[in-house]
Amino acid sequence: MPKTFAFVGNLNRNALPGQGKGISVYQFDTETGDLALASEYLAIDNPGYLAIDEQRKRLYAAVEIPEWNENLVAAFDIDPENGALSYINMQSTLGNTTCHLGFDQTGEKIFASNYTVAPLGERPGNAIVAFAIRNDGAIDPAFAAACHEGPNAILPTKKRQHGHCAVASPDNRTLFVCDLGLDQILAYEMPKHGEKLKLAATPFTQFPEGAGPRHLTFHPNGKIAYVINELNCTVSVLDYDAEKASLTILQTLPTIPDDFTETNTCAEIAVSADGRFLYGSNRGHHSIVTYSIEDSGKISLVGWTPSQGIGPRNFIIDPSGKFMLVSNQKGGGIAVFRRDIETGALEDTGKRVDLPTPMRIVFGTF
Repeated sequence: MPKTFAFVGNLNRNALPGQGKGISVYQFDTETGDLALASEYLAIDNPGYLAIDEQRKRLYAAVEIPEWNENLVAAFDIDPENGALSYINMQSTLGNTTCHLGFDQTGEKIFASNYTVAPLGERPGNAIVAFAIRNDGAIDPAFAAACHEGPNAILPTKKRQHGHCAVASPDNRTLFVCDLGLDQILAYEMPKHGEKLKLAATPFTQFPEGAGPRHLTFHPNGKIAYVINELNCTVSVLDYDAEKASLTILQTLPTIPDDFTETNTCAEIAVSADGRFLYGSNRGHHSIVTYSIEDSGKISLVGWTPSQGIGPRNFIIDPSGKFMLVSNQKGGGIAVFRRDIETGALEDTGKRVDLPTPMRIVFGTF
C-alpha cells in the first residue's frame, strides 16, 4: 500500500537547544489527517525551502543563511519505506538567502532563487541560478546564472533585486522568475544544459510600484497563472501566451479585508488540483484567503480562514485534496485543516505539529 510522507523544512540555526530541527519527516494519513514522525535529518543548517522529485524519490533543500556570502542547495535520496533521507551532495547557489527551488518540467534541471545580495555588497550575487541534475540525483555545479541589479544586470535597473521564485511554463519553453524588489516577473528562454540564461521574447511583466510579486503558480489548464504580491497584499490573475512567452495581468484582488489596517505581508499561493479554487496566505492577518476560480480563470473572493498560528509562510494541499497543512513560521507550528472539495472551504481539525519554525512542507507518495 502506498505511503504518503510530509517533509518539513525548519529553521534551526541559532535555535534554542532542543527546539531547532533540520528536515522533519512525517507519515501522513490521507483519511484522518494524522501526522506521525517517521524520521529526522538534523545535519543541515536552515533548510528553508524544499522541493521534491517524487518520480525519482529525491528531495532538494535550500540552505537559507543570510549572513553567509553564498548559500547552498542540497540533494537527498528518500527511503520509500520510512521517508528517511540520505545525503547525496550540495552545490553553491552563487547568491545569498536562497528562498526557492523549482524544477523544469522534465525534472532534469533545478533553479534556485536568491533573495539578497552578499552582505555589505561584497559581491553582486545572482537572483536566479540554474543547475543540471544527474541520473543519481546529484546536483552539478551551476551552469547558468543571472543578476537583476548592478553592472551585470540582465536588464537596466536602479532597484534592488529580490529573486523569490522560478517556475517553468507548462510547455517548458519559458522560465518565469518573480523578482519582488523589481516589481517584475522576468521571462527567460528555458536553457539547455551549458547554455546561458537569455531573456525571452517578452522579457518581463511589470507590476505596480511596491507590489512585490513573490510566488507564481499555473492553473491546471496551462493558460492562466496566478501570482501573490507580498507587499501590497494582492493576488493577480495573468493570461499566458506561449508564443510570446508573455504574462498579461487580467485581474487583481486584495488578500485581506478592507477594514484590516495592521501590517500584513503575503507568502504562499496554490491552486487546487481540480482548478476550481485558489488559496493564498497572509502574515499579519494570519489567515488563508480562498477564492473560487471562474471558467475564464478570473477569481472571486470566498473568504478567510484563521491560520491557527502566527506568520503562515507556507501551506500545501495533500495528495487526496481533502486536507491542507499550514506552516506557521512565527508560532503555532503546523495546523491541519480539512478541505471541502466541493466548496473549497477549510475547517480546522485541531490537529497540530509542534515545531518552532516550520518553513516549507512538501508531500511525497511512494
